[in-house]
Amino acid sequence: MPDLTPSVLFNRILGRVRLKHLQLAIAIADLQSLHRAASAIGLSQPAATHALAELESSMGGALFERHAKGMRLTRLGEAVLPLLRASLVPLQAAAGNAALMQQGAASALIRIGSIAAGINGLLTAAIPAYCALHPSAAIDVHEVTIDNLLESIQEGTLDLAICREPTPLPQGFEFHAALPDEFVIACRPEHPLAQQAIVTSAELLSQRWLSPPLTGLGPQQVDSLFDDLGGVPELCRVSSRSTEIIYAMLADSDMLVCVPASLVRPLVRRKNLAVLSWKPQDVGPLGVLVKAAVWADSSHPCRAFIEHVLGVLGVLGVRGVLDVLTIGKEPEPGAMCPG
Repeated sequence: MPDLTPSVLFNRILGRVRLKHLQLAIAIADLQSLHRAASAIGLSQPAATHALAELESSMGGALFERHAKGMRLTRLGEAVLPLLRASLVPLQAAAGNAALMQQGAASALIRIGSIAAGINGLLTAAIPAYCALHPSAAIDVHEVTIDNLLESIQEGTLDLAICREPTPLPQGFEFHAALPDEFVIACRPEHPLAQQAIVTSAELLSQRWLSPPLTGLGPQQVDSLFDDLGGVPELCRVSSRSTEIIYAMLADSDMLVCVPASLVRPLVRRKNLAVLSWKPQDVGPLGVLVKAAVWADSSHPCRAFIEHVLGVLGVLGVRGVLDVLTIGKEPEPGAMCPG
């Protein structure tokens, strides 16, 4: 139809579509039944039938087709349903913020997305200290891959990200480095090599290793390490950024793994893993990625949290968190670690 331009459809949707329409479409897609969907969202069958007809008229075509076992998405439905579902996410966030403020939160919810290394190396130290200073603070943390962080901030589903600096840095964003990091070799504490003050290349090459994650910094760091060792050891074809998976694989074996120090920091502190005496490989620091407009707004709740993160990690010094891995204990309270 010639009049169905994006702007025409958008204005039509704004004028006709209600939230109940979106809720119904999502329920039908999930339950594959108009009857069950209507019951799930509190509509009568006639009302649901009428609402679906209104929605499909507004979208310019059928979203579902009937079949012997219920209803399934049409090609149009497959194209638009993920976007309809995503459109409700900011509304859920708005409802969460409003509820928190009414319940006495000091500020709006701070929504943080972080790579696994950022959670283990940075947020586990920063968030408890921040909440001790601001008991009514509201913080929501999600572990997210680096591929999805920028998109989530741009879409407004996250306020800031804990990650390494992306290259190139997108326009309109700022990155504030907070924590130096490096790749180390980890193993179970009872591993024979963990008892040695000096470890040789031959000894490392004789061990079996976990494979690095397929994407990110892991593959190039492991390739560089193996180049330094002068060979490629036997690999176990299991790769993960999950510390639980890494620990499960290493706990009852003599395998080794090359990982960011920040990622295994909690496991080393609990003496679940040990770090071998081998020269670590430098990698970009962890830090805070945030929209420049948010950082420029001194009244934004994220600004105070970011300043706290940078301040707390600054007290530890350049080597503070990494020293935990080599000496097995946190810096003494108030002590400055060597930089």
